[in-house]
Amino acid sequence: MRAAGAGSADPAVTAGAGPGTAGLGRAVPAAVRAEAGDAALRLVWRNAVGGLTFAAGSGARRRFVKWAPAGSGLDLGAEARRLAWAAAFTPVPRVLDGGTDAD
Repeated sequence: MRAAGAGSADPAVTAGAGPGTAGLGRAVPAAVRAEAGDAALRLVWRNAVGGLTFAAGSGARRRFVKWAPAGSGLDLGAEARRLAWAAAFTPVPRVLDGGTDAD
């Protein structure tokens, strides 16, 4: 999980432009691309306020990268804290990393 502000988008990684694209319809946010590294990205969720969740990689190395635009009101840090709390009671995804950028 990566909590990131709007940041700049990587114009080389756009939906429908070849391997590593995500079905997004616009450039993948640079923070998402940086977190995913060389892993192929696939958009798996888009919410009503612009938050995005991508699957990065596949198989045993698959992970999910969440991104929210600055000003969206989404608090991915709070979501990470809720997941950490819930882990004592039920299986939940393990948060690997979190952060923000200047935007």
